[in-house]
Amino acid sequence: MVRKVVWLLVAAAALGTVGQPTAPLDSPAILIDGSSTVAPITEAVAAEFLSLFPQARISVGVSGTSGGFRRFLTGETDINNASRPIRPAEIQRAAEAGIEYIELMIGLDGVVVAVSRETQIFRGAPPVLTLGELELLWSRESEGLITRWSQISPRFIDAPIVLSGPASTSGTFDVFTAIVCGKEGDSRADYFGTEEDQLLAEQTGANPFALTYFGFAYLEHNRDRVQPVAIDPRRVLIDTPPEVLAEINRRRAQAGKPPLVAVGGQPQGVLPTVDTIGDFTYPLSRPLFLYVNARSAERPLVRAFLDFYLSEEVIGSLAFMLDVGYLPVGPEVREAARRIWTQRITGTAFGGTVTGFTPEEIARLYRAHAGL
Repeated sequence: MVRKVVWLLVAAAALGTVGQPTAPLDSPAILIDGSSTVAPITEAVAAEFLSLFPQARISVGVSGTSGGFRRFLTGETDINNASRPIRPAEIQRAAEAGIEYIELMIGLDGVVVAVSRETQIFRGAPPVLTLGELELLWSRESEGLITRWSQISPRFIDAPIVLSGPASTSGTFDVFTAIVCGKEGDSRADYFGTEEDQLLAEQTGANPFALTYFGFAYLEHNRDRVQPVAIDPRRVLIDTPPEVLAEINRRRAQAGKPPLVAVGGQPQGVLPTVDTIGDFTYPLSRPLFLYVNARSAERPLVRAFLDFYLSEEVIGSLAFMLDVGYLPVGPEVREAARRIWTQRITGTAFGGTVTGFTPEEIARLYRAHAGL
């Protein structure tokens, strides 16, 4: 109750006459679009904020990180939810359009590779794949060639591969392909792609030969349907049949890619958990962002909403973040985000990617961007 009273007073003071708008700066609406991964956090924050200030209107769309940036960079939206940093091409478009933006890191996530709870792919063994096996499964060169699970490894059943995942407009697609395949967008196209992560979980849960990937929240909300695949961070194969390995490496050579190597032995996977995502020992961990139009940041409602969003009671709360299926960033990054917001520091800390950075490097770059 104390927190609600405090924030009601803050909202009233910040918003002033927002209930009777007379100019764009006084608009009672905030338009948000972008990542389906970040959307659950923003929706939960918006629900709490609206309980304090019900006159406001907050719209949260889900067109994927890239789809959201297309709208954001034409000035259509106030905020873009993003499950990856802004890309170099998007930075260029922002400059050309005269759009200044504020980059706020608001949480951590792990891209979960998931299979049905009744999966038959692994012949009854615990689900585990190396990064190399994931690359073999998802690479562009595998399209039309790798169509049965036994082609990956005799550890797997001889049955058709059924793949689904985020659409190419998704930041999750970008992060997954960058980490797994070595380059954003370098993926086979013969899979079912959608921005509806809940649909991915439901379809995969119903098919014992299916595999998908999505944000950690959708694992947490669908553990009765799906289970995670443990990821071995080695970029090697275990026991891929020699004829498959020879053909895939022939195709990779034509594409200018290094060969994949089979090493034998047993994979040692890491499951996505609060601890492994938090310290990035899970190989598909990543930070999450909001991008705020600097002109929108002048509006009282947007200021009040983001003051609330960045508070310790919200993104600093482990209970709140876990409830929506994500993790807080560390206190030093939260401090940097609040300084970037309060000082209205525009631009990006990362120049287009965080792929391959350690948590310490991400924090260092972001704090430097904040002037800390």
